[in-house]
Amino acid sequence: MSKVQIRGVLVFAMHQLIGTWGVGIAAAFLVFASFEILRPLSSSLFVSHNASILLTELHYFPMQIILALWTGWSFGRRFQHRAMLWVWVLPLLLLCYAVAAIPTLTPNMAFTSVIMQATGNHSSLSHYFGSGCRVENLCLDQLIITMPFYVSVSYSLGALFGRIYPGTSNLSGAR
Repeated sequence: MSKVQIRGVLVFAMHQLIGTWGVGIAAAFLVFASFEILRPLSSSLFVSHNASILLTELHYFPMQIILALWTGWSFGRRFQHRAMLWVWVLPLLLLCYAVAAIPTLTPNMAFTSVIMQATGNHSSLSHYFGSGCRVENLCLDQLIITMPFYVSVSYSLGALFGRIYPGTSNLSGAR
């Protein structure tokens, strides 16, 4: 491999990590830090519980998606790497494999099957995209598989918007 190819692979790997898990971890840090500011106003259990709900119990992971869109846009404006536009491919392949081949990643399979029978929810699409998998039921499949897909798509869209609408780097408004 040439130096250019190695650099391209490393750039893609860097954006893959930032555009999936990096944004997810940063969102958790930012939300918990923000809720920590509210600690004097209420009990710490209440604050951390609300932060956890905001991060993991909403099906479409809005905090992670918003941060990924902003991060992708910011990095897309600055770096203009084509690799940023393709960050969604690996999470999509993993998600497709999980939906097609893996019924669940939950450690307690018996518990999951009882929940699926009780709710009448047997669809793998519902499991990965809807209410068929809930974090409070110890089902982490959406957090491990679906969230990185949503975040990577948002990151890539943000990078695309950053390339199309780069804005100005001069914030002072001077001509």
